[in-house]
Amino acid sequence: MLRYVFGVLILLAGCATQAPQGPALHPTAHADFHHDTLALTWQPGFCAVGSGCLPDQPRIPLIGLHGLWASEPGTLEARNIPVQAWWRDGCSLLEQEQDVTPILDAPLRNQLATIVPHTTHPLVPHEFNKHARCFGYQPGLFFATAAALRLKFAQSAIGAWLSARAGTMVSHAAMLSFFDRATGNVTPRALQLQCGRDHQGHVVLTQMWFTLRPDRLDAFPQAAAYIASPEPQDNCPAQFLLRRW
Repeated sequence: MLRYVFGVLILLAGCATQAPQGPALHPTAHADFHHDTLALTWQPGFCAVGSGCLPDQPRIPLIGLHGLWASEPGTLEARNIPVQAWWRDGCSLLEQEQDVTPILDAPLRNQLATIVPHTTHPLVPHEFNKHARCFGYQPGLFFATAAALRLKFAQSAIGAWLSARAGTMVSHAAMLSFFDRATGNVTPRALQLQCGRDHQGHVVLTQMWFTLRPDRLDAFPQAAAYIASPEPQDNCPAQFLLRRW
C-alpha cells in the first residue's frame, strides 16, 4: 500500500512540474511596446448599446472577450505618430499587407463564437489583423491566450462579484474597491471601465480594460500583472447598470 501511495505522489509531482504556467505571448516583431490592454466585455451591456449584437448572439456568458491590444510600439512613437492613430489604425501603420482570415482549430473557433460578441463586422479577423498580425503572433496562440485570460477573470472573485450583481445598479467606486481588495492591486488605472447608454436610456457597463505587463500575463488577474495605464480612459459615472440577459 505504501509503495502504491509513494508511486502516486511521484506521478502527481511529475504532472505538476509539467503543468502550464499560464498564458504567455512572445512577439517576434515590433516588441518595443509598453503594455497590453485586455478588453473584456460585460456582454449584456455591450450588446445593448449602439448597433448592438447580431440576433445569433449567444446569451450564455456575462463576461465576454473583445480583444488583447498591444500599446503603440516605440518605433511609431519615435516617428511622432500620435497614440490615437495607433488606436484607430493598429497594425496597418507598421505594414501594408492584406488582411488575412486567421486559421483556428474547431474547438477554439467554437469557444470564441461563444465569448466574442457577434457584431456586424466579425471581431475575430478584425482583432487579429489590427492588433496581432504585425507582432508575429500565431492566430491560435494569440486567441487561446486571450480566451484563457478571460476565463481566469470570469472565474475570479471579482468575476463572481459582478455576476452576483447582474441586473442591478453598481457603484463605480465599490467595483474598483472590490477589484483592488480581491486582486491586491495598488496600481493606478490598472482597470478602467467603459460605459454607454442602452436603447432604454440607461447608462450601462459595456467593457473592462485591464492594463497588463506583457511579461506577466500569467499573473492575471492578480496584482503582479498590472502596470499603470498612461492614458486615463475610464468613462463610467458614479453609478451604472449591470444589465443581464
